[in-house]
Amino acid sequence: MSREAGVAIADVWKSQKRGKVVFVGARGGIEERLVPRAGYTLELLTLGSLKRVSLMRRIKTLLQLPLSLLRSMSILIRERPKAVVGVGGYASGPLVLMARLIGWMWGARVGILEQNAVPGLTNRILGRFSHRVLSAFPGVEAQFPRGKVEVSGNPVRAEMKPLPSAPRDPFTIFIFGGSQGAQGINSLILDAIPLLGELKSKVRFIHQTGEKDFERVRDAHAKLGTQAQVERFIYDMVGAYGQASLLVCRAGSSTLAEVAAVRRASVLVPFPYAADNHQEKNARIFEKGGAARVLVQFDSKGEDLARVIRECIENPARVDAMEKAAASYYRPDAAKDVVGSLLR
Repeated sequence: MSREAGVAIADVWKSQKRGKVVFVGARGGIEERLVPRAGYTLELLTLGSLKRVSLMRRIKTLLQLPLSLLRSMSILIRERPKAVVGVGGYASGPLVLMARLIGWMWGARVGILEQNAVPGLTNRILGRFSHRVLSAFPGVEAQFPRGKVEVSGNPVRAEMKPLPSAPRDPFTIFIFGGSQGAQGINSLILDAIPLLGELKSKVRFIHQTGEKDFERVRDAHAKLGTQAQVERFIYDMVGAYGQASLLVCRAGSSTLAEVAAVRRASVLVPFPYAADNHQEKNARIFEKGGAARVLVQFDSKGEDLARVIRECIENPARVDAMEKAAASYYRPDAAKDVVGSLLR
């Protein structure tokens, strides 16, 4: 999640004693849960989406934009920040634009963090106004004004760091689909379990389902007789990563940054409705480097996932190689590099 990258940047800013940190997010977003838990102040904008929504929702969002710009201006004038960085999400647009418009009065530096292999429309627009574009992946320079892009990697929190390989008896699979869960991944793993045959008894599952799918998944695991820890939401991600022999997850940029940091093999199931199909393009980078296997949600079945799981259990050296490859994408100083770049 982009908010987790923001928290990682905030942690570095705070540790370097550079001043107060204030988050600005969208009302109703996951930041309402994550940011206060991390100990930071959160200001909220009321702002919806313009993509993949109904015409009425788009009209409502357009009507909300002027108030979001005014609210952003009010926050900026009150806080007079040294730096403003957009890390994605609906609130980035109004805040970054307004910071660039009025922040010159007190010398504010304005940047954006492009976390994906393919920049979205919003960031391509904001990149024109920002002083600096920090990129998680190389190769996006052509999408932004010349000289603005610096490849920093994607920031992760300090506790996300290389972990030793997990014990593989039982072989533990950690399934998660982001804060809201992922019904497509949940269904894929439930379809795969009966096809594991005799190996099913050797596998343990940690399954974050999301709120809406919890009861269905919990009941299915009980019926299948699996060794399973089924949770709506897991706050202790480091603990879950530490137990995992294999991950089954989405391919958002922050997820991949954590996968690289904790050095875990993964089966990536990109969110099929991601803008510009950026999750699959992120995932293919990991797959090409030998760090992951990619299953496209609408093209893959339980038997495909079962086959990958079987290969990983029966070939421990393959998991070792995937872990090593994942670690090659880890950028431990990404958050420090973002802060440093913003202040130059």
